[in-house]
Amino acid sequence: MLETNKKYQIIYADPPYPQRKGGLRKVRPNQDRKLDYPTLNLEEIKDILSKFQGDVLFLWTIDKFLFESQKIGEELGYKLHDRIIWDKENGTAPAFTIRFSKEYLLWMYKKPMLKVAQEVRGKFTDVIREKATKHSKKPIKAYELIEALYPTQSKIELFARNKRKRWDSWGNEFSTDCKNTKSEVSLLSSHD
Repeated sequence: MLETNKKYQIIYADPPYPQRKGGLRKVRPNQDRKLDYPTLNLEEIKDILSKFQGDVLFLWTIDKFLFESQKIGEELGYKLHDRIIWDKENGTAPAFTIRFSKEYLLWMYKKPMLKVAQEVRGKFTDVIREKATKHSKKPIKAYELIEALYPTQSKIELFARNKRKRWDSWGNEFSTDCKNTKSEVSLLSSHD
């Protein structure tokens, strides 16, 4: 059972939405529509997010789940501040139409809004431009943005795929010695 009593100022989450692969190709006969990792339904995602207390929520989503993701945040007591767009500079072309080359990072907060570092106010735009490198791997610039805005605040990454200095991390894709399932999870600190 996932429980944490620690309150974080910043929660950063990239949930495994109930999505499937599209654009199967004849040149890849062994490819199927399942993703390379387990997915969760929206209620399961909301349940996990509800276990963590935070002042600010940065929540990744795609077009298909944009409004549902915002609603989840709102139901958890957050208010939308901005929809940051990640321009992947590439992307997939579902049904071989146009390339889907963006994802959204919802910046949500609980009142009163936690103030950002004074020295970076107005220095960033709400578009992150960084080429996608691997399926579902998020841009380094997103971490750098959050760290610049909130340099001293406590942070946790949920559904994490790696460890980052001065962040706590929770997820099932760290390494073979840190695997977790839905019912067996651990909280990993990396305050090196």
